[in-house]
Amino acid sequence: MPNRPATPPLIATLRAEHVHLARISALMTEQLDAIDRGAAVDSHILYEIMSYMVSWADRYHHPREDLIYGRAAELDAQLADDVDSLQRQHDAMASNAVALQKLIGRWRAGKATNEAVVRAGRDYVANSERHMQSEEQLVFPRIEAVLGPDDWQELELDDRLQAAGDPVFGPRVDREFRNLARKLRRRARRTIERGVMAEWAGLESALESLEILGNANRMALQTTGDTLRCALLESLDIVRDTPLTAAPRCAMNNARLSGRWLGALATIAGDTVDDLARIRREMRRQLETLDTL
Repeated sequence: MPNRPATPPLIATLRAEHVHLARISALMTEQLDAIDRGAAVDSHILYEIMSYMVSWADRYHHPREDLIYGRAAELDAQLADDVDSLQRQHDAMASNAVALQKLIGRWRAGKATNEAVVRAGRDYVANSERHMQSEEQLVFPRIEAVLGPDDWQELELDDRLQAAGDPVFGPRVDREFRNLARKLRRRARRTIERGVMAEWAGLESALESLEILGNANRMALQTTGDTLRCALLESLDIVRDTPLTAAPRCAMNNARLSGRWLGALATIAGDTVDDLARIRREMRRQLETLDTL
């Protein structure tokens, strides 16, 4: 089986930056959700997020993508339309980012409503996510197929594609983004902690469910055994006392015992279903509590 070609370093860098941008978008969505439900938020975080998008994503990340896209479009005419669309999206995203940053500034000064910020913020995040998804799933693979080692080597020599220090995710966080970096680290820790706690809650629920099912199985077997023994003993008594009419009397007695047995099994099944539903409710409450932490 042939080895899969290594991902070109520039594409690997763009993908890593997309991971960072996705983290930024997730934090922004979290803040917008808090505003929407009337919870207290640090309004400066939203302003920092848009400052990062304006000063980093639109100034370095998107222009570097445009250079790579342009080179690929020169070699593959089929890519030209997609590349043109993405580059126009970059221009629109840059304009929207500046507009949203200004809107957030007015909101912080009490000159714009929560609803306006939430609506514009959600639109910006949704457009950014759709854009990155198109790049990751449709364009990056085609670019990797079109550009060869010589093309990548030439691109890497372009000064405009040289790495620039990321002010949030780089080795040194810029002073103006320290609050944002702390929020991102805290959110990452919460995500990890929530994942661990959710796994424990799921394991605890599974074990309790197994215990309930085991108890139900034991009770059903015990009830069945007791019913069979009772039917046997009572049938022997009937045969000994009234042998001539034993057959119909045994049938009637067995029918009575069967009805009682089915009722007992129904009770066990109902109690088991109720207990399993209770466990699911408790697990759901635990997960909802984790979401508020």
